Amino acid sequence: MPTVDSQPTIQDDGQFTPEVGEWAERKYRLIAYYAEMFATSMKAKWASRVYIDLFAGAGRGRIKGMSRIVETSTMLALGVRNPFDRYIFCDIDPGCIGALRARVGEDHRDLDVRLLTGDSNDLVDEILGHVPAYRPGKGVLSFCVLDPYNLGNLKFETFERLSSIFVDFLVLISSHMDGNRNERLYTAPDNTTLAEFLGKPDWRDEWSNARGRFGNFIVDQFGKSMSRLGFGYDGPQDVVQIKYPQKNVTLYHLAFFSKSELGRKFWRQARKYSDDQLDLFG
Repeated sequence: MPTVDSQPTIQDDGQFTPEVGEWAERKYRLIAYYAEMFATSMKAKWASRVYIDLFAGAGRGRIKGMSRIVETSTMLALGVRNPFDRYIFCDIDPGCIGALRARVGEDHRDLDVRLLTGDSNDLVDEILGHVPAYRPGKGVLSFCVLDPYNLGNLKFETFERLSSIFVDFLVLISSHMDGNRNERLYTAPDNTTLAEFLGKPDWRDEWSNARGRFGNFIVDQFGKSMSRLGFGYDGPQDVVQIKYPQKNVTLYHLAFFSKSELGRKFWRQARKYSDDQLDLFG
């Protein structure tokens, strides 16, 4: 199994390598750990296992303020011991997709990888078109990772449409880095960002009676929206809190959603494994 320990430094390959925060490495390793469990455990149970990343990035990142280069979640997922039967990567930045294409060609040319450039919210039909069609005796199970930069990059309608297939979701929610910082902007009467992210136009009614920080409220409301689609959500204890390492400051929350108890069991195992690295939502 992969670990959430620090990765070895990778030599610069000359391809586009965006800067990432130091905290991001923990996120990448946790995603890779779950992807490993998912791919291996489901290999004998499903005819096709599909890995989808809607904010795929370039495959490598340079730790901000350092010379270190590490593999991000896309390349780590490609490197699991029992690879997925198909990978679908989407990113709005052509530079990221170009670099990822080169890295896939260099290290994983034997795998079935589909690369799409554009806003993932607008490309759902095309993404679904790359998922193998279900046939009797030919089940297809997908694992979809969504790691948007901020709340405005992702619409709940995307989850609704992707839920037409058998899929588990792992979502990075920019709860504090974006939500708390922009509370005044998002609570303005004419702002629709959270209505679109939560799939709930009347979310302000609940916020007016809520207690606690705005970012935590967003995470819980998103979980409740996913539960309305039939995905398991037992409350804030289901969600992992990701902090800035040196300052112990919350940045994001990582939330897993599955309609399967087995999927939730795997996620609890991944969380337990990484408890010494990632604190639970509080």
